[in-house]
Amino acid sequence: MSEINKKKQLSVLTFNTLGTPFFAPEITKRYKRMAKLIDENNFDVVCLQEIFTYYHLLLFKKIMKRFSYVCYQKSIFGPRGGLVIFSKYPLSHREYVAYSFPKAARAQFYWKIAKQGMLSCMIEDFSIRLITTHLSSDTEHNLTPENRLYTLIANQLNEAADTINKYTKTGIPLILTGDFNIAKNSTLYQKFVKQAKVYDIFGNIDKPTYSPDRIKYFYFGSKPASIDNIFISSIDALTPVKTDLLFAKKVQFSKNKKGFLSDHIALYCILEINKK
Repeated sequence: MSEINKKKQLSVLTFNTLGTPFFAPEITKRYKRMAKLIDENNFDVVCLQEIFTYYHLLLFKKIMKRFSYVCYQKSIFGPRGGLVIFSKYPLSHREYVAYSFPKAARAQFYWKIAKQGMLSCMIEDFSIRLITTHLSSDTEHNLTPENRLYTLIANQLNEAADTINKYTKTGIPLILTGDFNIAKNSTLYQKFVKQAKVYDIFGNIDKPTYSPDRIKYFYFGSKPASIDNIFISSIDALTPVKTDLLFAKKVQFSKNKKGFLSDHIALYCILEINKK
């Protein structure tokens, strides 16, 4: 492990890439432009969701050459759960914790194929555990027990909180990123934050991080909401010094083509690592 100062900064980006195979519009053009923009910026670690195929993973790996380390769990068609972590720092202790599907829960068939869960690893130079996840989607983002997807998503949040508590018991600081598909004013969100004992560094931002109007496609469309998050386990060990929303505007794909990178926008932060 490298020697580091008592205080050092780490920049983190999390982004749902809109990568549902066969349904996501212009996925190759978007991914090539997305990867180039990420590689040109000064990010230390990047957590991506919805990278479902090895072909699309290869697109990012070919372009994002400044990121020497890549973490994902293999499955038949691509990264398990569509989750990938790119890093400029060495990664170790890689783990994938899969969510279960309770018998009473209604689950879309494609989520069972994707095998959703939590992808995590240790950033060695900082002795920090980094996690990214993607919970099941719904059309409301503010579920009540009467909703047919409530049981599934509530169960995923409970399992996520249990996993977080297991990691934090070791005393190692933790960063949790991803698309949680729950609005900040929902009871499920409030219960999860309390149960997992995490701090949402974008908690005061109400701007939707997802909107179906950004990229229209017939497969899925729900209400705009702030459903992407970066949580930390300790504000003392990990102090936010900057937060921002990125990739919110249209970009140039080609000479005659301009559009949004995703139906989501990215969350970016710089954390000061405080070592005792």
